[in-house]
Amino acid sequence: MAEVPDDLDREVAQAMASLTHAQNPTSEVDITPAESIEPGTELTGMIVGVSDDEVFIEFNAKAQGVLLRSQFGKKEQLETGRRVDIVVERYDAENDILILNRKGAVQRATWMNMSAGMIVQGQVTGLIRAGLEVNLQGITAFMPASQCSLAPLKDISVLLNETIQCEVMEVDRRRKSVLVSRRKLQEKQQAEARETLLKELAPGQTRHGVVRNITDFGAFVDIGGIEGLLHISDLSWSTVEKVTDVLSTGQELDVLVLKIDKERNRISLGYKQAQPDPWSTVGEQYPEGTALKVRIMRVADFGAFAELEPGVEGLIPLSEMGWDRVGRISDRVSVGDMVDAVVIRVEAKKRRLALSMKQAQSDPWEGVVEGFTVQSLAKGRVTRLTDFGAFVEVAPGVEGLVHISELSDQRVKTCGDVLQEGQEVEARVLGVDIEKRRISLSIRQVKEAVEAQTSEISSGPPPPPKKRKKPLRGGLSSHYEW
Repeated sequence: MAEVPDDLDREVAQAMASLTHAQNPTSEVDITPAESIEPGTELTGMIVGVSDDEVFIEFNAKAQGVLLRSQFGKKEQLETGRRVDIVVERYDAENDILILNRKGAVQRATWMNMSAGMIVQGQVTGLIRAGLEVNLQGITAFMPASQCSLAPLKDISVLLNETIQCEVMEVDRRRKSVLVSRRKLQEKQQAEARETLLKELAPGQTRHGVVRNITDFGAFVDIGGIEGLLHISDLSWSTVEKVTDVLSTGQELDVLVLKIDKERNRISLGYKQAQPDPWSTVGEQYPEGTALKVRIMRVADFGAFAELEPGVEGLIPLSEMGWDRVGRISDRVSVGDMVDAVVIRVEAKKRRLALSMKQAQSDPWEGVVEGFTVQSLAKGRVTRLTDFGAFVEVAPGVEGLVHISELSDQRVKTCGDVLQEGQEVEARVLGVDIEKRRISLSIRQVKEAVEAQTSEISSGPPPPPKKRKKPLRGGLSSHYEW
C-alpha cells in the first residue's frame, strides 16, 4: 500500500474535522476507533479524498480507511461525500488507518483476512472428485461441481487452467480448508445487473437479447440478466404457426420492450415491433386496381386469405373467386397456391385489404348478347336446382335460369323430378338482361317445338300455346326475373 501524502493527509483530517455527527453515514461506528473494527466487517463510509491510486473513506472521527482506486470503474464518478459499501481487510497500526476493499470487489486472499462472503480470484489447477481445485495465490480451495457455474455445465473440466472469480463460502483455518463458489458470485452479479437494468428499463426501448427457452406460446429472451416473454403474436408481422419457424434457442436478436409489470416481475417483448411495419406503406404500394400474384395462406368458409408480402395479407371473398357461382372454396384454391388477383379495397389504418380473383380474369358476360339472342337455342349443364327453377351454365361463367314453369308442359312439383345437377340440356333463350346479368331459358319450348315439327309433318300446323291462368311460382312475374 502506498504511503498517504502529507498534504492529502491534512486534507482528509480537515474534511473529517468539519463533518458533523448528522453527516456520519454509519451510526454504529460513531465512536468505534479503527483498531477495534474486526477484519471482514461490512461498513458504509463516505469518500473524503481521492488520489490517482487510492480512495480515502471516513466512518467517524476515530475511524478512517483507504482502498485502491482500481476497485472502481474507470468512468465511475468519485466525488467527495459519496457513500460507499466496503469490507474491512485489516488495520494498519503504523498509519492508524483501515485497509479496505470495496464490497463485492476481488480481494487478495490470505489466511489472516480470509472470511465467508469474500470475493477472491484464483486459477483452476485440478479436477478432483465431485469438483475442482482452485489455487488462490498460494491457498488451495475446493469448488464443488454444483458451484462451478450458474448455467449447467456438462463437463466442468472446461474450466481447467482458467482464471476465475468466486466467493468464499466456508473457511476452516485449523484444517486449512476453504470452500468457494463461482455460481454464488454469478448469482449475486446477475441479481445486481437485474436490479440495475430494471431501473433503466422502460417501454419503447430496443434491447439486444438471446433466446433462452422456446414454448408453444412464445419464447423467453434474456436481455442482460432479465428474461422477458416474446409472445408468438409479437414474433412477426406475418402469421406464425410455430415459434420454431422464426426462432431457435441461442439466437441473438433485437427486441422492443412493450410492457413492464414490476409487481408481477414480468416483461413483455416484441420482435416484429422492432422491424418496420409493412402496413405503413400498403396504401402507396398497393392502390386499388393493382394486379399481382398472391399466395393463399389460409382458407375459411367466407373466403381465403392471401399474402401480398411478408406481413401483409388480403381477403379474397367467396363472391370474388370467380364470375360463376363458387360452391366450395376448396374447389378453387388450396393453401400454398399462387393465384392472380386485383386489389379492390384498401383500409391501411384498419389493416384490411380486399382482393378479387374474378376481376383478374376476363368478364364472361362480354359478348353475351351476340352469342345468345332471343329464341336461339343454347346447350349447357345444370349447375344447381332451386325451388323455383334450375340454373344452367351455357358458357364458362355464364348461367341462365329455367323457371320451373318452363321445364315441361306438364305440371312439375319439384325441379328434381325433371332434372339432375350435372345433366346436359338444351334450352331456348327467352330473354337477356346484360345489366342484371340474367338470361331466361325454357326447356319446355324446345320440347314443344320438336313436338310441333313432328305434328306438322303428320297432321298440319300445331295448336296455339295454352294461356296460363295462375301466376308463376317463386313470386316471378316474367321469365326474365329471378
